[in-house]
Amino acid sequence: MFYGIWQINPTGTENAHRFTAVLFILSAVSLVAMGEPIKNAVSDAARPLPLSAVRLTGGPLKHAQDLDAKYLLELEPDRMLAGYRIRAGLEPKAEGYGGWDAVNSRQLTGHIAGHYLSAVSLMYAATGDKRFKERADYIVKELKEVQDKQGDGYLGALLGNKPGSMPRGPQGGAGGRGERPVEDGKALFNLLAQGTINSGGFDLNGMWSPWYVLHKTYAGLRDAYRNTGNKEALEVEIKFAEWAERILSKLSDEQIQRMLNTEFGGMNEIFADLYADTGNKKWLDLSYKFEHKSFIEPLKRHQDNLAGKHGNTQVPKLIGSLARYSYAGDGSDLISASFFTDQVIQHHSFATGGHGKDEYFGEPDKLNDRIDGRTAETCNVYNMIKLARKLHALKPDAYYPDFIERALFNHILGSVDPNNGSTCYMVPVGQGVGREYQQMFDDFTCCVGSGMESHALHAAGIYNESGDKLWVNLYAPSTADWKAAGVKIEMETDFPEGESAKIKLTVNSPKEFTLAIRKPYWVGEGFSVQVNGEKVTKDVNSSAARQEGIAGRRFGRAEGRPEAMKVGSYVDIKRTWKNGDTVEVKLPKTLRLEPLPDNPRRVALMWGPLVLAGDLGPQSARERGRGSRGTQIKVPVFIAQDKPVTDWLKPVSDKNGEFQTDKVGRETDVNFMPFYKLHRRTYGVYWDIFTQSDWDKKSAEYAAEQERLRKLTAATVAYAQPGEMQPERDYNFQGADDSIVDRVMGRAGRHGRSWFSFDMPVDPNHPMVLVVTYNSGPQRRPAMFEILADGQKIGEREAVSSSPVRFFDVEYPMPANVVKGKNKVTVRFQSIKENDIETIFGLRMIRGDAER
Repeated sequence: MFYGIWQINPTGTENAHRFTAVLFILSAVSLVAMGEPIKNAVSDAARPLPLSAVRLTGGPLKHAQDLDAKYLLELEPDRMLAGYRIRAGLEPKAEGYGGWDAVNSRQLTGHIAGHYLSAVSLMYAATGDKRFKERADYIVKELKEVQDKQGDGYLGALLGNKPGSMPRGPQGGAGGRGERPVEDGKALFNLLAQGTINSGGFDLNGMWSPWYVLHKTYAGLRDAYRNTGNKEALEVEIKFAEWAERILSKLSDEQIQRMLNTEFGGMNEIFADLYADTGNKKWLDLSYKFEHKSFIEPLKRHQDNLAGKHGNTQVPKLIGSLARYSYAGDGSDLISASFFTDQVIQHHSFATGGHGKDEYFGEPDKLNDRIDGRTAETCNVYNMIKLARKLHALKPDAYYPDFIERALFNHILGSVDPNNGSTCYMVPVGQGVGREYQQMFDDFTCCVGSGMESHALHAAGIYNESGDKLWVNLYAPSTADWKAAGVKIEMETDFPEGESAKIKLTVNSPKEFTLAIRKPYWVGEGFSVQVNGEKVTKDVNSSAARQEGIAGRRFGRAEGRPEAMKVGSYVDIKRTWKNGDTVEVKLPKTLRLEPLPDNPRRVALMWGPLVLAGDLGPQSARERGRGSRGTQIKVPVFIAQDKPVTDWLKPVSDKNGEFQTDKVGRETDVNFMPFYKLHRRTYGVYWDIFTQSDWDKKSAEYAAEQERLRKLTAATVAYAQPGEMQPERDYNFQGADDSIVDRVMGRAGRHGRSWFSFDMPVDPNHPMVLVVTYNSGPQRRPAMFEILADGQKIGEREAVSSSPVRFFDVEYPMPANVVKGKNKVTVRFQSIKENDIETIFGLRMIRGDAER
């Protein structure tokens, strides 16, 4: 446009002035369209120092940041942008990546480019390295070209299953979702705009969590604008938002609520943030379109409705509520977000700060039967930390940094291999488990994406400020520039293994302000704060939150007294500070047990804020991809219930942070080290503790169950968990549209009315037996079905309810001719006479000649 104006009058001073005037007018129009940032309705009581003002200088958080930075620079933007260009009819500049970002199938295609744009923008702010800004600028430029080619503001790379196309399946039935021809996601969104809404779980009109994927692109543009100053990113985001507004404009509230049954990420957050960045209220209004009422309304009434809900589908909704509270001041948004955060932290979280099994919440405080298997998804923890940071900013309370510290120094650091930077999907907490390491250039799962962002944010929230007060929340080697006060801070610390921190202040001239030093809930006797070598003797400042029902909080549950609580606080030091003043903090750690709320005999071992993991041996190559489903091994129990933990868990000489049990293990003692450091090993986080007399009674039963599990696992060729997204993809789940996910007693399953199937690996050199897990509880409708293997019937079942409600296994021997010469067979569940298919809670293919 500017080029055409210039050519009208290409010469002369007068023409140059005219051109300048046109530029000014167009710029003014652009500013009006973009608007001006708003003033928050609710200001932060303790603003985090900007990421650009804080620098990590050492320690494990810095190491994780460095690994992430290296990985980000190794990735190729053109490969992650390939799907966007293909959908817009542009030639891709490089071959697309695979895994969950594959360009030619129904995947989360495009999510990695969004995560990456956020990550490089955040990393630029966190390091000042211009290479990350260059990456961000390049991606924004490329996304604008794609958007311009699309012509309507759309900016996606998604494919979905074409509606109405149901090819015949392998046994003559209708094909499953994965068998349908694919359709451009833009066309499927247009169907949504017309009121066609097939929504549930992770599927919307044949697309896999499409708003969740688009959220990553929106967030990347927002982060590029906010952290690198790229104004074009905001312009592209606005056009993209205008497209979304048009898509939803004709839908009724009932239709939108039905749409929201599919995971939609933080779309409410995005439009609230866009309102904050532009001042245009229509974006605030649009954020309310993504208010999932059936989930949010109970939280506003302080009802814990989390059981059976997918964890990372829910957490981003509350991040959006909290952002909107800051911008618009609606107290109900704060109520739902703060109640949700407290419930997750206090009643659903494990010792590491993670939560959930197989990605789903269970009943509050019912964790004993949920610790084993695929627990603690990394995306969830990343998002919970974001929630806690914002709540702490709104109402500074050591309770939130207590959680952030726990989650950061256990789960988040434990989610990255310190040798090569591989991130983990699940970081399990069970007995005899291992981490799920990702192939960083092939898998591109959700947790690879959130990991890109997470490790760029480690300096966020170390320091918060307000007026004449600075909060020191976390202990990490770092420097900070508190520009508003003209103060610079340098922290030296050997934390988390060490027990001291030293803070040095640089001020241009003497200045009075308050330095609030966090006293963690976990510190033992000997905690102290000294200023210039003189001990601070004043009482600590106990936050107002101490009077808000703190008795329910599980942090610091005292050994032997689960009702006794410890809480963190701050030591407020108000004085006139001079250049070179120092503050020294002693942070003595103690050993303690942290039992599960529903089983005081099952405990995690804690050393200060650090979970100690027991080393149970190497993690085999077979286990590394799905470590939490690893081989069942004989896990020791400890005969130590009537003994103080310091009597039987002894430090290892010359190895700070390492411990060993002393003659209490049955059948062996165990070496322990900080959870975040123990990688590529099988380990335990929770341990069963008995008195000798109790163990004498329990040992035979315990040994028999352990032996049964050992033999069953040894005989296992493959195990599939129906009802869980990734396992179903791993084993090629197919099914009619009437098959649904069911959950009983916190466990996922697959239910149907027509048919569904899984491809199960077999070992043709051995007789095979299919083991199917059912539940004895009542059925939705009468259930009668048959089971086929590659089209041959191997069993038939009619469900009958019984008490007590329990899970149980039924074995179906596989005919030899079915498995002969094969590596896998398709196991199909098919209804009989229009009855239902009973919910299937597990599929296990075992060797029939193995010892069991």
